[in-house]
Amino acid sequence: MVEFALILVLVAVVAMTAITVTGNQLLLTFQDIQETVANPGDPGGTSTYTCPDGTTAVLHGHKYHCQ
Repeated sequence: MVEFALILVLVAVVAMTAITVTGNQLLLTFQDIQETVANPGDPGGTSTYTCPDGTTAVLHGHKYHCQ
């Protein structure tokens, strides 16, 4: 019984560490997907810092998007 408890604690610690390390990256990726679905024709999703009208693109997740 003690061995099962130790294994369970070890698995829990490894899972929490993995989620903590990759959590922010996953959040940014989810924001990218959410922004792309909300604005499919956004030219700022492909260009880096400026929009076609000359305004500065805003960072959402990993990518810059026009407003």
